[in-house]
Amino acid sequence: MTVDKIQFGSQLKELRNKKKFTVRQAALQANLSNSFWSQVENGKRNIPKPATLEKMATGLRVPKDQIFNMAGISTEVSKNSDEPEYIDLKQQIDDKKKIMTFEGRIIPDEDLEYMERLLRGGKKD
Repeated sequence: MTVDKIQFGSQLKELRNKKKFTVRQAALQANLSNSFWSQVENGKRNIPKPATLEKMATGLRVPKDQIFNMAGISTEVSKNSDEPEYIDLKQQIDDKKKIMTFEGRIIPDEDLEYMERLLRGGKKD
């Protein structure tokens, strides 16, 4: 998904207003200058780099993935940390919007149920 700087700025401003923050408050919380924040919102600057987007997420008190998505950046690419990422398999299996695959092949529902039983020690729900 391609997002231009005008579109990103508009979405950023809308989110800030929804959170009821002034430019000054959001910029202060993000440790960024008021003028920089305002220029981004008004499309006068390019979409910031991931490190700055993280600061903006902090300033708006939203998950960084939300800001990355607004910027058209895949959150898979944005993760540059050496910290492990925790994924709850139960949530992944239950999420009907996701199709689970293994080595490029779709895992049938029966196999997912079997895997879930194995992870529970052979017990059903």
